[in-house]
Amino acid sequence: ARNDQGQVTASRVTLEWDRVDPDDVTGQIDALEDQEETSRQQAVNVGRDGKDWAVFSYDDVYFIWSFFKACPEELTLTVIMGVVAVSLISILAIPHWSDIFFAAPLIMNLYVDLMGILQFAGITINSVSYITLVVSIGLMVDFLIHILLRYFESDKPTREEKVKDTLHTMGSSVAIGGLTTFLGVLPLAFNTTWIFDVVFVTFVALVLLGVSHGVILLPVLLSL
Repeated sequence: ARNDQGQVTASRVTLEWDRVDPDDVTGQIDALEDQEETSRQQAVNVGRDGKDWAVFSYDDVYFIWSFFKACPEELTLTVIMGVVAVSLISILAIPHWSDIFFAAPLIMNLYVDLMGILQFAGITINSVSYITLVVSIGLMVDFLIHILLRYFESDKPTREEKVKDTLHTMGSSVAIGGLTTFLGVLPLAFNTTWIFDVVFVTFVALVLLGVSHGVILLPVLLSL
């Protein structure tokens, strides 16, 4: 590109990245950082802000690589904030301070189990699984909060009787809620796109883990 005086004001050249494996996320992050460092070291860029470099490389795929680079830190922060948020809400919603000792550890355990199932199913962290993992925090805690709320509201004299009362009244509702959610996502099993595959696996795992923790594990812990 030249100005009216014929001076070159901008130029572009196409380069082929032939050593970046599209299936190697770590390699893609390394490539992103390497090209940034290469641009930074150019003489014409010395003293310039990164947003005002005279020489730089660009490709639309950099957005994806930047996501991969930021994903671990952002997902970790989001999970921590989500767990803290639902734990604080449980304190406000449930009429006993001790509920946090059940809600917080179990929601963290649920989250670790969910990520383990995704890993076992061969689902990597991408834009879709990232969203489903974040959303799952609010969905999984429901299975716990309903049981905890009913337990602490029960007027039965002993822990064991409180648990039985909880399961008789709220246990079936939680189980039915999990079943309806499962039936709602079941049609996704017959889809042909990876996006819905990720959603299907995540929600099935979410329901199975949530119901098993809320109706089986949590009542046992409360009775003890």
